[in-house]
Amino acid sequence: MQKKRLLILGGGFAGLDVARAVGRSKAARAYWDTLLIDKENFFQFNPLLPAVAVGAVETRHIVYPLRDMALHRQIRFFKNKAIRIDCSRREVILHNDLVVPYDALVIAVGSVTNYYGVPGAQEHTRPFKTIVDAMYVRARIVELFEMAEQAETAEQRRELLSFVIVGGGITGVEVAAEMTDMALDTLLPKYPSVTRSDFSVTVIEVGDRVIPAALPQHSAYVRRYLERRGVKLLLGHGAVRVEPKRIHLSDGTSVAAFTTIWTAGVHPPDLVRRLPVTHIKDGRVRVDESLRALSPEGTPIEDVFVMGDCAAAALPGGSYQPVLAQTAIAMGSYLGEALVRRAEGRSARPFRFHNTGYIISLGKHSSVLELFGVPVSGKLAWLMWAGAYLIKMVGFRKQLEVGIDHLTHLFFEHDFSQILNRRQVLSDDELNLSLGTAGERAGGDTIRPDPTVTTRDTARTS
Repeated sequence: MQKKRLLILGGGFAGLDVARAVGRSKAARAYWDTLLIDKENFFQFNPLLPAVAVGAVETRHIVYPLRDMALHRQIRFFKNKAIRIDCSRREVILHNDLVVPYDALVIAVGSVTNYYGVPGAQEHTRPFKTIVDAMYVRARIVELFEMAEQAETAEQRRELLSFVIVGGGITGVEVAAEMTDMALDTLLPKYPSVTRSDFSVTVIEVGDRVIPAALPQHSAYVRRYLERRGVKLLLGHGAVRVEPKRIHLSDGTSVAAFTTIWTAGVHPPDLVRRLPVTHIKDGRVRVDESLRALSPEGTPIEDVFVMGDCAAAALPGGSYQPVLAQTAIAMGSYLGEALVRRAEGRSARPFRFHNTGYIISLGKHSSVLELFGVPVSGKLAWLMWAGAYLIKMVGFRKQLEVGIDHLTHLFFEHDFSQILNRRQVLSDDELNLSLGTAGERAGGDTIRPDPTVTTRDTARTS
């Protein structure tokens, strides 16, 4: 029997689990000719990106080579990027004009940063979705501390070390907590000219509490914890315009920031949003109980499956499953099993999403989690967070490496070695910023935001 061509787009949590399930089954390997395609040649463990951004976990310890997995599971792998999907011709067009036909297609290409149409957001902020973003944040923090150590005025130091995070969800809160830990525990003691008052982290959240998806008591715990660590929280107002070094909010105020990180949300990439299928408001594809994409008429498209951040599976009550790693894992496990069962001549059960809870890291000092309805916070929650992610890591080697990182980080400070070149983390204007009072008197191009963190937008009131 000629094998069926199974094409998997995306090597994240969902796509990787499908590929591994098919590769583990002798019957599935005989039935499916499986090809996995991803724009990177590695799987990236996203939940540990904030820890990577501050050197608590080594960069290469959270990535796993997809080609190793493909060889081990006896499937094929291409490092490439899908440009267009033609469902009528049942083929995918890749970069370099390659065309790949399929009998069954799995779309699990993840998501991209959603700027919600805010003017200037994409140009003047940094996203936080990839390992390169994490490396950038770490290098920039260290570089700006180095510059602040040489600055001749407190005003310059406050300007350089002002960080704003737009988005108070899980990612935004974790980045804020990790950055603050790194600054307070490791960097400030090493830079004698820099004081605690020079460093600031501000989180902007359009909702009335941080991490709106969490239990109210956990949102309150996170807020108290961050504020005790000195993080400023601006709640109830979103960003409406971003300019160089300043974010304007919906209440007419603005926030000065030398560095802005955007973690406000995600949506599917253009490849998915352009598909002639049924989409919900955020661009995700509506899927049926077998994870098949629904046509504009609402009928399932045979053997076109959508998973992870690209999929909208209905929940009881009319909502959709959350855009989380656990959702992608659940979908990948389900579809992998379904494709194996088809190869064995058995029918598959319907997909049902069961929310097992969430885990939110607040650095090495604390965490909050809700597991099967049981809320936990504090140091115990951090230990449970570290253990849970250790188990979920792909490959024993990565589990060992990350486990050693966690153990090391408990007893030692962050690694703040500056690896990236200065020009990779600073613009030309930032690189040539005058740090001396003499340069200011001579007309140097020193950026001078209002010394207060939140100011009235004078352009709006004039």
